[in-house]
Order: sequence, then C-alpha cells, then structure tokens
Amino acid sequence: MRSTVLGIGRSAGSSRSCRASNARLRWRWERVRSVTRAESRGAFGLSRRPEPSKSNLYRLLVMADPYLPPAIESPLVVVSNRGPVTFERNEAGGFEAQRGAGGLVTTLAGVFYRDEATWVAAAMTEADREVPRRQALDHATDLRLRFVSLDPKIYDGYYNGISNGILWFTHHFLWDIARSPTFDESTDDAWRAYEEANRAFAEVLDRFPDDAVFLVQDYQLSLVPMYLRELRPEARVIHFSHTPFAGQTYLRMLPIGMRESLLRGLAGADVLGFQSRTWAENFLLSARSLLGAKADLHRWRLSLDGRTSLIRTFPVSVGAEGLRSIAAQPETKAIRREIRASLGEQRLLLRVDRLEPSKNILRGFLSYELFLRRNPGWQGRVRFLALLTPSREELTAYREYGDACLAEAHRINTELGREGWVPIVVRLQHDMDYAVAAYGMYDAMLVNAVYDGMNLVAMEGPVVNRNGGVLILSRNAGAYGRLGRQSLGVNPFDVRETADAIQQALEMDEDERTRRARGLSRTVLAHTPATWLADQLDMLDRAVRLRGSDE
Repeated sequence: MRSTVLGIGRSAGSSRSCRASNARLRWRWERVRSVTRAESRGAFGLSRRPEPSKSNLYRLLVMADPYLPPAIESPLVVVSNRGPVTFERNEAGGFEAQRGAGGLVTTLAGVFYRDEATWVAAAMTEADREVPRRQALDHATDLRLRFVSLDPKIYDGYYNGISNGILWFTHHFLWDIARSPTFDESTDDAWRAYEEANRAFAEVLDRFPDDAVFLVQDYQLSLVPMYLRELRPEARVIHFSHTPFAGQTYLRMLPIGMRESLLRGLAGADVLGFQSRTWAENFLLSARSLLGAKADLHRWRLSLDGRTSLIRTFPVSVGAEGLRSIAAQPETKAIRREIRASLGEQRLLLRVDRLEPSKNILRGFLSYELFLRRNPGWQGRVRFLALLTPSREELTAYREYGDACLAEAHRINTELGREGWVPIVVRLQHDMDYAVAAYGMYDAMLVNAVYDGMNLVAMEGPVVNRNGGVLILSRNAGAYGRLGRQSLGVNPFDVRETADAIQQALEMDEDERTRRARGLSRTVLAHTPATWLADQLDMLDRAVRLRGSDE
C-alpha cells in the first residue's frame, strides 16, 4: 500500500568488418527466473514496497536491444564494474540471480545474445565469489560471466574512494572548489586500491584467447587498457566512456600522478568512444596539454609512446521495442490507470532520475516553483511527478543532496499546496513498470542534468509517450546533440529559463507538440544498441589495420 505525505510518495515494502543483423533476437535467459527480493530499507529511512512480481531479469531482457548484435569471428568480452546479474543464496542453499543495477546493463544486455560473448565484472556478493567455484553458471543461466574477486577494502577504495568519490564528481563538474576536493594520505590509499583493482581486471582479461575483443566500460576501469596492453601488447581494446569527460582545467585539480595515469590508461585502448564530440574533444585536448601527446583533431587520433588510438563518438541509444513491450504489459497498464485517476484533469510534468547531484533535481523543483508563482492560474492544474531512485547512499554528499531535495519538495508543497492538490509527488523506488507507465502519458518531461554523458531517460520517454509529450532538455546533456532540435533546451543552472520552458511546454499548441514528439521518436529510433556496438567494432577493425602503418 502506498501513502503520500505532503506529496512525497513513500512506497512500502577479429578483425573483419561487422554488420548489424536484423534477425529477431532469441532471448537466452529463459532459465534465469529468480525474483529480486524487496530491499529492507529505503532512502532516508523510508521503506519500499516489494518489486513487481515479474523477475527484474525480465526487465533486462525486454530493455535490451531487440535485434541481434553484429556477428564477429572473435570472442567478445564486455568488461565493467557491475555485471548484468549478481547472485544471492536462496533458502534451499542454491543460487538466485538478480538483475544488476544501472543503465549500463540496459545498454549492453544485447551483446549477450551471442554465444561468444562473456561479461567480466567485479564480484558484488559472497555468492558471486562462490558461483564459479561450484560451476553453477552452466546450469543456472545461459550467460557467460567471469567475476573479478576483490578484497572488500580494495573495492571500497577503488569504487567509493576514487570512482564515485573523485572521478564521478570530476567528470560531471560537481566540485564546490572553495571546499572540495582536498587530497591527502587517504586519497593515496584509495588511489592504490584503484590501481590494484584495475590491474586485477587486466590480469583476468589476459586469460582470454589471443583473438578476444575487449569492450571496457567507463571511468571505473580507466587504467585497464594500459595494464592489459602491458600484459598483451597486441590486445584489441575498446574503451567507452558513458559519462562526460572533464576538460583539462578540471583535470588539473587532480594530483599529477593520478591525472597522468588516467590519461595514459585510456590511451592504451585502440579505440576510445565517447557519447558526444564535446567529451571526445576534452579528452584529446587534455592528453595533449597534460601529457604532451600528439592530438590530431582533424582525424581524431591520439599518438602517445609510439601508439595511436582512434577517438570517436558513439552515442548510446535505447531498445525501443523492449520499452514498448513493458508499456503493453497488464501491470503497466494498471499503473497508467492509477496515475490517470490520481491526476484527474491535471496536466503531468514528469522526471525520472537517480537521486544524485548531477541530475539537478533541486533546481528542477525550484524552477517548477517559480513557474507556479509566476503563473498562479496553473496552480491546481498541473502535478510534478518525480520518480527518483536512491543512489550511492554510502556517500555523504549523496545523502545530503537527497535530504535537500526532499526538504525542498516538502516546503513547496506546504507553501503552495491546498486541499485536493499536491504540487509535487516524489516516489523513492526503482520501478520500471511505473516509469514506463508515466512515460506514456506525460505532457512535459524535465531532464535538466548539470552535465550528463548522454541521458537515456531523454530517449526512453519519447519512444513510449503517446500524449504529444514535450521534452525539456539540458544543453549540457549528451542527448541534446541528438534531440536538441525537437526539445526545449535549457541552461540547467538557470531556473528562470527552465521555468519559462515548463510554461512553454504546457501551453504549446497541439500541432507543435505532435510535430516535436514525432521528431524525437524518429531520431531515437534511427539508432539501436546493436548499431552502437557495430560502429565500435568497425572502428576497432580500422584501428587494428592501422597498426604499424604511416596512414
């Protein structure tokens, strides 16, 4: 049962060219049927209701790209901090597979539906460490998983200390530079853990066949290409950054050894992929300025220590048919009816985000408040539904930001709300059914991230929405490069401009709403996760052919 307190909803409980195949994907996870257990504690002490009865792994299946990834002759190895599943012990003493968290799983799930693909990830649970020893994978799932087992202290320094505590804030330009960052001996300890963890990943990868293709993911594993290159000079390596990449001015805040190692680590890849031209350019200019590397911005190449890396943009997309499949499920339709009944004649402003600083939720609430105060005629006629997933609650900055967001929603509801109307409703839970139901019916959706590598929400919403929904989109999100013409662009720091955009979206005439919505959907549908992967593998083929040439 759900309750609402001042509108804050609290839920209970290879070197050949590659081509994308248009053959329908035959799902291979039929035998993975475990249901994720309800988490015992929500954000800020709130409880959550149990997850929907369907397996969260099913969510992974339907969110994956509906087409087969490109066929390649070499085994494909996906490498990331978190894998597509983690394992827990069940009451019978067996293993239960649970869907891994994060948008990266959504993006990469499709690569599994090839027998050659293997996913390498850090072990998250004791069961993860036990599964390989008991050879349970062959009969528990059809997936090829390899877990990297890290000492808990090493993992804490690598993940919380450096990856989330420093690199995430750096690449998203989140530092309050009058106060942070401050580097001391604890930073050195965490950095050594980061190095050790990345080296452990590289050592596991070195056990794969010589013809393997390694697709290394994101900022947590920035050193893996360099370490793997030391072990295997001819390795074929792609590194893809899902986040923004900080410019040289921001990188100069990091200790010299750290920033140089990060840049050299990435330069060990044959191909470096980024979500947008801005992030790719930031990397090239940083490597040139901070390492003295030769950066060719015309051919998008980086030369360092006798090696050349190709730098390219490969914007991530979403699997539209998977989203629409969720939208057609009875559970989702029931939620849609529930939302519609609660709205009555009110219009719906939506946001779907992790509850963390880069998503700029606080300024989103302030912008909405300003819109309501400027336009009192809209009070009582619109509701802001914020679907927020608590994230990285072990970090103080995240907890404090989450508290501030909830407090702001409470204040706005107290000052502006009245009998029968709650301006802001916040739901704290990851519930894909609920998100997709809301996607289908929003009048306007706010995506005002401070900075974002791409932002999949900006693409998921338009392919599901059937209400002529208007997208309000941060110009600092990578998605703006693709969707800017059909969306209302905003400066994420300017609450006045964002308030104006909310008004424009809600008052836009139906013809323009329809035209923009159709344009957004067409743009998203033009690319799939399979083509995203195919483009990277094609570029790797080119990079390998260039080795030793003067081209």
